[in-house]
Amino acid sequence: MSLVTVLVFSIPESGQSDKWTGTLNKLSRLSFIVVSHIAFTGHAQELRNFLIRHVEQLVFIGHPFSYAPNKTSFAQFYRKGTLKTEVHTPYIKTSDFILYLKDFLMTFFFTFKLKKKFHVYVGVDPLNALAGLILKRLGFTQIVIFYVIDYIPVRFKNVFLNNIYRAMDRLCVYNADYTWNLTDAMTYARQKAGIFTECTNQVTVPTGTHPKEIKDNSLVVSVHNMVFLSHLRKGQGIELVLDALPQVVQEIPDFKLLVLGTGPLETYFKKELIKRNMVDNVELLGYIESHDRIEEIVALCRAGIAPYEPDSHSFTWFADPGKPKVYLGCGVPVIITKVPEVASEISRRNAGIVIDYDSQELANSMITIIKNDELYEKYRHNAFKFALELDWNVVFTRALSVL
Repeated sequence: MSLVTVLVFSIPESGQSDKWTGTLNKLSRLSFIVVSHIAFTGHAQELRNFLIRHVEQLVFIGHPFSYAPNKTSFAQFYRKGTLKTEVHTPYIKTSDFILYLKDFLMTFFFTFKLKKKFHVYVGVDPLNALAGLILKRLGFTQIVIFYVIDYIPVRFKNVFLNNIYRAMDRLCVYNADYTWNLTDAMTYARQKAGIFTECTNQVTVPTGTHPKEIKDNSLVVSVHNMVFLSHLRKGQGIELVLDALPQVVQEIPDFKLLVLGTGPLETYFKKELIKRNMVDNVELLGYIESHDRIEEIVALCRAGIAPYEPDSHSFTWFADPGKPKVYLGCGVPVIITKVPEVASEISRRNAGIVIDYDSQELANSMITIIKNDELYEKYRHNAFKFALELDWNVVFTRALSVL
């Protein structure tokens, strides 16, 4: 049996559609607990939104990261799509270690307080999955899914902490009923480390899109606008963007780059724009909470850029980042470096341009997509077609069909 079960996503054909309808009918009789650490909208919330529409009962437990805007843990109890109860805990300002310990214990507190047993527990990342394994032993759930968002072989520079992380990951993969990895790369990284070669419960469940929520905006796209949706921090290719901008503006003087996001390098980014005389060509829109608003902005741009730095020890190397999927879902061609796994699919499907981490290549790609209307239309069509195959409804229905 192969090490990994790879899910190939596509629009369901007639037979598949019947099978998936059966899956959704079965889900309607099940109850779920989903537990995750959260900061902004992400995979856990997408799973929650999917399950709300399809399952009998759902409990969603969210523990905030230390940098999250909302600092309180909470539990939401849904029944037949309606929020019945929501409980919050007071915020405690303390060390990250104490916060994680508190979150681990709060998962048990919320579960015990409900006094209910659930069919399926989904723990996003090792600590929350470990809580699910204990709850299974205590009889509170029948099935545990370990949902892996950001696996990386070297998570911590501290060897002791990294060994603990690896041990927890090993424990969860071996004991969970299913392990959902965002990419094949996560599974192969474990195999390369010499572990889990006999573990066949791992499936690839990629980051999804919302393509059916986006209208065809090709007639109103701003030809000279591009978008950079990013947390402004190291690893996102900010320096590469800064180096490429002057070349693009020299060729296309009215070029405009819309930057959506904030982060620790925002001040540096602003100073560099002033230094390079690029202020009029870049619009910093900051953090936008509404995902719908983000998609509205992205959908009106000619292309989206995702110039990740090629660091083989970064999360992006192994994960399936959401930025390219937002672009694809909006029917926007992607300019991406050869870092995340999805880059090869974007190249294979002609849904954008894949480049090395090189400012000249980035500038040339941006200029090409703006000036070549025929090529742009081909990329745009293929981007949206690819996004349809990654609709979150398709992703989760397929992943849960094994239940």
